Amino acid sequence: MHRRRSRLLWLLVLPGLMYACATTPDQPPFSTEGRVWPDPPDAPRIVFVQSFAQPGDLGIRPGFWGRMVSVVAGSRNEAMVRPMDVVATPGGGMIYVADPDARCVHRFDLERSRYDCLQLSRDQSLGSPVGLALTPTGRLYVADSLLRGIYAIDEGDKYLERIDTGDNLQQPTGVAWDEGGSILFVTDTGTQSVKAFTPEGELALDFGERGTEAGQVNFPTYLSLPGDGELLVTDSLNFRIQRFSTDGESLHAFGKNGDRVGDFARPKGVAVDAEGHIYVVDALFHGVQIFNRQGTLLLAFGEQGQGEGQFWLPNGIHVTRDNMIFVADSHNRRVQVLRYVGAGT
Repeated sequence: MHRRRSRLLWLLVLPGLMYACATTPDQPPFSTEGRVWPDPPDAPRIVFVQSFAQPGDLGIRPGFWGRMVSVVAGSRNEAMVRPMDVVATPGGGMIYVADPDARCVHRFDLERSRYDCLQLSRDQSLGSPVGLALTPTGRLYVADSLLRGIYAIDEGDKYLERIDTGDNLQQPTGVAWDEGGSILFVTDTGTQSVKAFTPEGELALDFGERGTEAGQVNFPTYLSLPGDGELLVTDSLNFRIQRFSTDGESLHAFGKNGDRVGDFARPKGVAVDAEGHIYVVDALFHGVQIFNRQGTLLLAFGEQGQGEGQFWLPNGIHVTRDNMIFVADSHNRRVQVLRYVGAGT
């Protein structure tokens, strides 16, 4: 009996040690550079850094105890299945990837060489995590469209907890944290609106309705806060990016449906770099387009494929304060990392 209990104790303890003794990579992640855009002889503005699909691609590998767990309990699949959104700290030391087909959020902690597949509990998975927002304090917010809720976790915690937003959400998709107002903005694709909540889940603002006029939306998906008291919303089936004030006032919009560079076919993720350039992922163009604040196209990169800077139905995007670009390359089952290196116009 004592031996059985001891064996059970080891099985409970070993998973937590799987990556605690992980080996370090020979070459640090994000230290190499590859393909550039635009093509030479023009000065480069975007540089490909690397892609990753599983912990080992970032140098996170199980040490001795992790290998022992694999022998005793069988290996577990830690590869991404369908990454939909991604956020990261400056420098990429902590990366989160929403993966609805894996029903979890992948957490890659490069500083501690640890990997976790974040769930609600040991035995309860998420439903369909599709949107992420990361606060400067390290708190992560997750939009789960199937469970119709927002979940949160602090950097050192193990399980996600639901934020009580009542019955105010039908199909949350994108989330963005407004540090200035301590407000969480959420695109609710199910109600064709944008909503704002306090950290406790109280509804503070609700604006938008289905339509094509200014301030109206048609299947809003992702959103971004440039940090200037304004909010960018991907108005997917109106084929445009709408700019709102954080009070919900419609300010500006750009974009139209088309198949030429600068048009939109299926806009998805939106993000802003440190210089105010607006990055928009287009799934059907299999790439990313970069605009200035007024909506003028500056640069486009990407094409369908599996190579550097090639995508297959990409979705979410995140740009850190130090201009590292993370793109959820959904159907290639990976995240691509690039860097903005040149001044725009």
